[in-house]
Amino acid sequence: MPAELHPHARQAGAWQRFDGIRSAQALERIHGRVHRTALQRIPCGDPRVELRAKLENTQATGSFKARGAWNQIAQLTAAERALGVVCASSGNHGQAVAWAAKQAGVAATIVMPANAYANKIAACRDNGAEVVLMPTRAEADEEVTRRVARGAVLVHPYDAERTLEGAGTVGLEIAREWPELEVLLVCVGGGGLVAGSSLAVRQELGERVRIFGAEPAGAPTMTSGLRAGEPVHPQITSKVQGLTPSYSGRVNIAICSTTLDGTILLADELIFAAQKELVRMGHKVEPAGAAAYAAAAARSLPAELYQGRSVADPLRIAVTISGGNPDPAQYESVLLELAREGRA
Repeated sequence: MPAELHPHARQAGAWQRFDGIRSAQALERIHGRVHRTALQRIPCGDPRVELRAKLENTQATGSFKARGAWNQIAQLTAAERALGVVCASSGNHGQAVAWAAKQAGVAATIVMPANAYANKIAACRDNGAEVVLMPTRAEADEEVTRRVARGAVLVHPYDAERTLEGAGTVGLEIAREWPELEVLLVCVGGGGLVAGSSLAVRQELGERVRIFGAEPAGAPTMTSGLRAGEPVHPQITSKVQGLTPSYSGRVNIAICSTTLDGTILLADELIFAAQKELVRMGHKVEPAGAAAYAAAAARSLPAELYQGRSVADPLRIAVTISGGNPDPAQYESVLLELAREGRA
């Protein structure tokens, strides 16, 4: 199926056990370093829906990852700063860590799979980081483990409380700007954005908001992890780079088990089509950044949410547009397709 809803049964209020994780504090910490991005109304083809997009594709370094990277690096001790930081990344997190480390005067090493987008590799180097290329993402993770054992400080892309507190400021900003929000759809890779944002929205708006993660069917790490109650390493077949880590994080799964109402698995072609539609609207978006919008456009939410809704009383949905660093060749191909269709 192009889009498949996987409902998740959760205990109301169970998210309160994570009360020590507060994106409100991270929001203060990142102020002046990271942009407060627009929450912009966009069309979705359904008059029963008011859809707003959180435009993290316009964020510093081009993705939401700047939030978690700065929240991590801003809290390093003097001893940790002297040791330098390291991370594994296919692009956006590495670029954000390199940027944050440069701002803070900290040495950074970014270990990347060799198939990472060339523009993302270049962006890490342009920010002064050492880039180490490994054949696969799994081997990149192994190399980071070795470097941490030798003393470098890990800035994990998603499976760390400080990372997800920073990422969660996305959800917190949405909740504070649009408290009438009824449904939140969040792109899912390793789970930092969805865990942080869903927890922040629960803390700000409580139980009434329905929250869903959107991930590729060919990389169902959160869906599998929620089912198992722990990280799972499914076979990864999706081509949506940025949403294809080998697993969703342990802390992310634990939080999402209490905050999410379900996940939506999307065929790659739906995500690429959503990217194309967002580009047609004038947004520079990478495929990974379009997954939540793809879920909204596919009308993949529970049917009862749409019942009785109208132009006068629309279903209020927010989606994260999580990244705007497409591979130049891939982005150019989208622009050419639109031009051929006479829609650019």
